[in-house]
Amino acid sequence: MPDRTSSLVTPPEPPDTEENVYVDVYRLLIAGMIVSSILFALGIVLSLLHPLYIPLSTRWVRSQYHVTTVVHGIMHGDPTAILLVATVLLILTPVARVVVSIVAFLVDHDYKFVVVTSIVFLVMVITVILGELGLT
Repeated sequence: MPDRTSSLVTPPEPPDTEENVYVDVYRLLIAGMIVSSILFALGIVLSLLHPLYIPLSTRWVRSQYHVTTVVHGIMHGDPTAILLVATVLLILTPVARVVVSIVAFLVDHDYKFVVVTSIVFLVMVITVILGELGLT
């Protein structure tokens, strides 16, 4: 008959570090997708309940890309602001994935992947900067 007391005293082995990295990244991606999907659904429902004419002129679109406008819109249930936040969150989810991966690889002392993932993050940042400068 096997001795069961030894299994009670022996601590369980820690999960594989590679598995830890993937679990953290998976949770982040799922959370970003779920929150952005809820915001999209809420924005669409509010748009259907309170239809508004929205001029899609360049001037109007640029006027919506200000933090104060978005915060004011969120506080007042503006579907446009809610849909904008959902879109930004969905776009930033992969960026956050890269940042979480860098931290997870640092914690696991996997410096080769820290360097590779940092390069990926640097490419993302450079692309955004070049886009803001109108160079892409």
